Amino acid sequence: MTEYLHPRTIALAVVVVSMTAGLLLLMSSRRNSEEPSLFTWGIANVVGSVGVFMLALRNIAPDTLSIVIANFCTITAYMLNVAGVLQFCRRRVPWGLIAMLPLIWLVLCQIPSFYGSIEARLTYISGTVIIASFAAAAVLWRLRDEPLPTRIPTVIWYCLHGCVFIVRFVVPLLNTAPAPSELQASPVVVIIMVEALVHVTMISFLLLLLIKDRAEGRYRRAAETDVLTGQPNRRAFLAEAERLVADATRWPACMLVIDVDRFKNINDTVGHAGGDAVLVTVATTIRSHLRPTDTFGRLGGEEFGALLPNTTLSTAMTVAEGLRARVAALDIAAGGTTLRTTVSIGVSVVASGKPDLDHLIDRADACLYEAKRTGRNRVVAREDGIRLAG
Repeated sequence: MTEYLHPRTIALAVVVVSMTAGLLLLMSSRRNSEEPSLFTWGIANVVGSVGVFMLALRNIAPDTLSIVIANFCTITAYMLNVAGVLQFCRRRVPWGLIAMLPLIWLVLCQIPSFYGSIEARLTYISGTVIIASFAAAAVLWRLRDEPLPTRIPTVIWYCLHGCVFIVRFVVPLLNTAPAPSELQASPVVVIIMVEALVHVTMISFLLLLLIKDRAEGRYRRAAETDVLTGQPNRRAFLAEAERLVADATRWPACMLVIDVDRFKNINDTVGHAGGDAVLVTVATTIRSHLRPTDTFGRLGGEEFGALLPNTTLSTAMTVAEGLRARVAALDIAAGGTTLRTTVSIGVSVVASGKPDLDHLIDRADACLYEAKRTGRNRVVAREDGIRLAG
């Protein structure tokens, strides 16, 4: 049994896992060129596996290879991992700082008092791993504006790994390290190598899951975004509106249905490209006039919807009038010419009872129809706003 727990055997297992994960990350980077972090993480794993392999040659290969170069590779791998996290979080990578700790290691190894002290070497290496682990955790922790389910588990794992090396950092300061000839038989070394095996496996798995989370989020946003205007599409708008309408703490809530007047004439006059320019400009103008808490989206064609939570009917009328006036004042470059357009808006409200989103939209649609029928470029609302379901 002991030969299977020999540090050199475990180190070789780390090499195999790290190299395999590195190659997998590098292959993934070829298909995901928009994620440079995959390439950096892949290189980090490959460099780390080379470093661990050379560490496993301790007492076989020259010390320059199994100590100096081996630990240079492992420190470099940890710092490249941090660089990959920075890239994943869309942060600038300070390559000078990334290279600093590995280079300092090479310089220190030229000092006899440092190179001859196992305690000093272990302390420095542990310190670099602590810095790298908590730096990666801190960068990921601050990535809060993107919904990534694997982010928190990855942060926790980085912190746990850093804590393991805090212990490894402190122990050489309090105790004399084993002689070089005794290192391979030390239970502490076995534990460290087992932890390294678990860490390489877990962190590679978690990093791939982070990439998967981001890709799924990108696909979800694409499925919920109107290609032309960049605003939420009908499905996304209705889903969010349904959630808000069902929450009584958001009442009173008002629905605005907004339609670009005489849009067919616009297409006939300046072409579909010009019509698209009108829709994009109108959508951008409306969104900029609404609060961040308001829900807005394109319902289809030239029609848009906006749900204003915690808004009375009179306030919604004021907002709608502001929207109408802003659109009417626009000078829109379309089809090689500058044109103006207007919108008609219907408004409905829910303030009590058991609301139904479909009826809320139907009542706003009815008000919109009346605005169209009575001359366009108008806002129409009714106090009764919505028929309550049930």
